[in-house]
Amino acid sequence: MKATVLYGPGDVRIEDMPEPTVQDANDVVLKVTLACICGSDLWDYIDSANREIGRPRGHEFIGVVESVGSGVKKFSVGDLVVAPFVASCGECDYCKKQQFTSCRKIAFFGHEGEAGGQSEKVRVPNADGTLVKLPVSEDSPLLPSLLTLSDVLCTGHHAAITAKVQPGGTAVVIGDGAVGL
Repeated sequence: MKATVLYGPGDVRIEDMPEPTVQDANDVVLKVTLACICGSDLWDYIDSANREIGRPRGHEFIGVVESVGSGVKKFSVGDLVVAPFVASCGECDYCKKQQFTSCRKIAFFGHEGEAGGQSEKVRVPNADGTLVKLPVSEDSPLLPSLLTLSDVLCTGHHAAITAKVQPGGTAVVIGDGAVGL
């Protein structure tokens, strides 16, 4: 299986990796059909920290479910899904408050030697709390727009909520990219 791997500033390679497998009852394995390049990928491409060297990339993607762990209840083989940038359980106290990036069982794609979302396939832990089934087919012209659900749209929504943006209000970008009114 092919995967995108970052080795340092300006040094991105496509390499062979073992195909992911279901390792936990709550996992699914996806065939990735579309993936994003995140701002964090670009920061690392320009100035990689040593911990990023040799790490598979990608954490925003759409894919088709290929295999399902025995504990997964919401997804079946063949489902088309979108993944957010982290895997969260959907059941802990933080997830119930919709603070998914503080999940007590949080998992990241492309860490600990596993393939990331810019690979042909990826293991998704905590599938029921992480993935969202898409109501379109794999050949839908909407897929590039739906890919924004993996991070960009969510980040913009969070920024608007944090800035308390109201209808008719004016949002202003402040120096470091923070949004204010």
